[in-house]
Amino acid sequence: MTSVVLSGRRGGTTHQSIELLATLPPELRLIGGLAVMCRVGTPHRATVDLDALARGLAGVHVDLAALAVSAPGGGQYTFDGDLELDVIDVSPDPVDALVSELGWPDVQLSDLELNVVAHCWAHDTATPLDLVAADELDGTRLAAAPGRYVASALGLVTMKSTTVPLRASAKPEKRASDLYDLGRLIETGALNGGLSTLHEALRTVVAERLHGWFVEDRGRDRTFRDVRRFDDPALDFDDVSDLLERAIAR
Repeated sequence: MTSVVLSGRRGGTTHQSIELLATLPPELRLIGGLAVMCRVGTPHRATVDLDALARGLAGVHVDLAALAVSAPGGGQYTFDGDLELDVIDVSPDPVDALVSELGWPDVQLSDLELNVVAHCWAHDTATPLDLVAADELDGTRLAAAPGRYVASALGLVTMKSTTVPLRASAKPEKRASDLYDLGRLIETGALNGGLSTLHEALRTVVAERLHGWFVEDRGRDRTFRDVRRFDDPALDFDDVSDLLERAIAR
């Protein structure tokens, strides 16, 4: 099994997050900022909250609530150290059955439906990783969460590609962070295998949106303005554009 080592401060967010993950139900599939950090394999923007997917949230809620300091409902949990976990409950059906129920391919899926399908696909294609937190100063092992299921790089790209259009204009920072994450995932090889493994109901939409945000001049300029606040590490837009065009052509 692949091991991923994330560096951070002793007692810091990364240390606490990995320590917490080791105690959570194995059915959870990690998504969000920490999952992106695992998949890009290099330093990435800081993240403080945990996000996960579950098929049948009711089945893991009791265990999560027992571990949490508070569990107000809706898949939200708070743990010691003010760590927060948001769990999205995905469809009980696999993707083929879900898209058929929604009427695809005879009916064009709405943005919200595409997002639901994307989360389901990402859940079902997650793979296990051994996660380790190490001290950034001396490399000392601080915590480990072995065999945790993490959304694949393509799964993360797919979820974020279908989430950006749903972001409220009142929260432009969320849209910006999603676009930055997309660029970093592409830049570090998320689409090197192309889009052929992505479900057909999602493939064309994801390709068109990514092309609009990172290749077409007008969209690329806007994306550049949106992600300028994230400059460590900075995105190489030429590299992202080239990699994306190659992936779409496959």
